[in-house]
Amino acid sequence: MSLKNGAKMSQREKFDLINSEVRSFYEYCKEAGMSDEEMDLICRPLTNAVRKSTIKRWTRVVLVLIMGMAIGYTVSQTDTFKWHASAVARIVLIKLLPVWDWTPLYHNKCMIARPEPPNVDGGVSTTDCIACEAVKSIARLSDTSYNEVFNHHLLRGAPAIVVDAHYDWSSRAELNLTGLISDDDRLRDSVPCRILTNIRIGRQPMDLEEIVSRITNTDIPSWFVHFQNCDIRAVKSFRVLAPRPYFLSPHIPPSHFNWLLLSKNYDTHRYKYLELDVGLVIMSQLKGKTFVQLRPRAPCEDDCYTLNFELSEGETLVLANSLWEFEYLPGKGENVAMITETDWNES
Repeated sequence: MSLKNGAKMSQREKFDLINSEVRSFYEYCKEAGMSDEEMDLICRPLTNAVRKSTIKRWTRVVLVLIMGMAIGYTVSQTDTFKWHASAVARIVLIKLLPVWDWTPLYHNKCMIARPEPPNVDGGVSTTDCIACEAVKSIARLSDTSYNEVFNHHLLRGAPAIVVDAHYDWSSRAELNLTGLISDDDRLRDSVPCRILTNIRIGRQPMDLEEIVSRITNTDIPSWFVHFQNCDIRAVKSFRVLAPRPYFLSPHIPPSHFNWLLLSKNYDTHRYKYLELDVGLVIMSQLKGKTFVQLRPRAPCEDDCYTLNFELSEGETLVLANSLWEFEYLPGKGENVAMITETDWNES
C-alpha cells in the first residue's frame, strides 16, 4: 500500500490493517516452527515501543490534570472568583427554596442536632422549683470530691465554688492569649459563634486572631469582650487554659463548647447575660475577679432566691444550670475567665 493511500485511511482502517499484518506475521512464525520465546524476542522492540507510548500518553494525561487542578485552585483563591461563586451559590439556593427549605440548616449552629438531656424535655416546671427554693448562698469547698460537689450540692439544685480546683494554678505563667492563638493554626482562623464587646467591631465574622489583636493593640482604657467557641478545634485548644478539675469523675464527658470572658477596667452596673446550654457549667476564674448573678429560671422567679457572689482568681464555679440563668459583671482591673459547657444528666 502506498503512503498516499495510507494517508487517506481512517483511524479504524489503519488499526484493522495493523491487526491483520500482526496476525499474518504470527501465523507465518507458527508455520515456520518458531517457539513463543523466539517470537517474544523478535517482537520485543515493538512491544517496548508500545509500552513506552502508553506510558507517555498517561504521563501527559496526569500532567494535564495536575496543571488543571493547580490552575483551578489558584483561580479559586482569588477574591473575584469567590465573589462570583458566592453569588451563584446564593442564586442556586434561592431557586431551591420551593423544592427544599434549607433555612433551618442555615440558622442552626450544628448540622446534626444534639439530643437534649432527658430532664429538660419539658422545660422547668413549678415542681422543679422545690430544688432551689431553700438555696440562699453558695458553699465554698476545698480538697473536695466528686461525691461532695455533685451529690451534696448540684443534685439538690445548689451551685458550688471550689477554691482549689486546679492545684497548679499558682505556678502558671502569665496568660498570653496572643501567643496561644498565633502559635496554633487551629485557633487563628477559628470564628466564634457568639461574641459581645463594647469595642467597635469591624468586618464580620471576626476570627480569634483579629479579636485578640483588637483587645491587645487598643488604646481604649475600658473594654470587655466575651465569645463562645463552637468550633471543636478551638474548644480543644482552649482547654489548656483550665485543665480538667481534679474532682470531676471520669464518666463526665469533655466540654462541647466554651466561653472566654475578658475585660479591663470595665466599670458598669449592667450584668452581661450568657445563653448557656442546659447541663454542667464550670467557670474558672483565671485572672482578676468576676461578679456572678444566678437568677432562677421561669417559673421559679418567685420561689427561689437570686444568688449574687464574687468569683476570685483561682476559684471555680460548678453549676447545673437547669434552674438558673447566668449573668456576670466584669470586675475592675484585668480579668480573664473561662466557662465550659458539658452535657450532663442530673438524674
